[in-house]
Amino acid sequence: MRPLITFAVVAATVGLAADVSAGRGGSASRIQNAVNSGSEDAIVAEIERAERLICPQCVEPLMELLDHDSYAVRDAAAWWFAKRPAQREEIEEMATARLHGEDSTLARNAADVLGAFRRPAALPALETAASSASLDAEARAHAVRAVGDIGHDRGNELLATAMADDSAEVRRAAVRAWRAIRQQDGAAPVVDRLTDDDARVRREAGAVVGALREDAARDALEEQVVSDSDPAARRNAAWALGRIGDGASRDALETATSDSSPLVRTTAEVALGKLR
Repeated sequence: MRPLITFAVVAATVGLAADVSAGRGGSASRIQNAVNSGSEDAIVAEIERAERLICPQCVEPLMELLDHDSYAVRDAAAWWFAKRPAQREEIEEMATARLHGEDSTLARNAADVLGAFRRPAALPALETAASSASLDAEARAHAVRAVGDIGHDRGNELLATAMADDSAEVRRAAVRAWRAIRQQDGAAPVVDRLTDDDARVRREAGAVVGALREDAARDALEEQVVSDSDPAARRNAAWALGRIGDGASRDALETATSDSSPLVRTTAEVALGKLR
């Protein structure tokens, strides 16, 4: 029986090597064809198709995609490598080095990769990039975003610091990432961002303090729901007050039911019904 077993093993091994379209039907050639097409959706689809593919030929083109102009493509390529520890360790070293450099594009891409890997060991390098005066706002914002993707509460201090960044893009990323931290306990550092100069930051802050039912935000939300210049920020404030549910917010929400924006009026009416 031994010769038959040996033959079967050899045959299976040869078949595996020959069929580079294993897994979900992906292949290195299909990935390259998608890259040549220039379609982000096609590239992502082929990377996902190759999720379980044993494909040494795929490594080089996918390494190049870690620096693609599209975040979606970079994220998909990093996701593919996250499932392959041998390559992942090498990429982590490269990404960490980039975060300590001065090239903003490379640092942005590196942050996206580490965020996709979701390993808390990357937090110190991301903190370095998030506070670097040598990197532009986009790179710093992506470093902050990656902290949220990792989702570990060891990133809270970094996020609280980033909420005071000079760039609204970075502040908004920090507020959004705060909500993404697993088992996050409250949103006290976000409260100050309800009066941020940038409307997008204020909208995000309202959504986060509401999602986490941060009671310390109530006074600022009551002011925001009746006086903020941005309708979306007023709407989020109304929603957040409903989530917090304190009856003391009734007057502010009743005022908001006469808001010029139908969306704010509707949200305020629903929130009133949730007050204790």
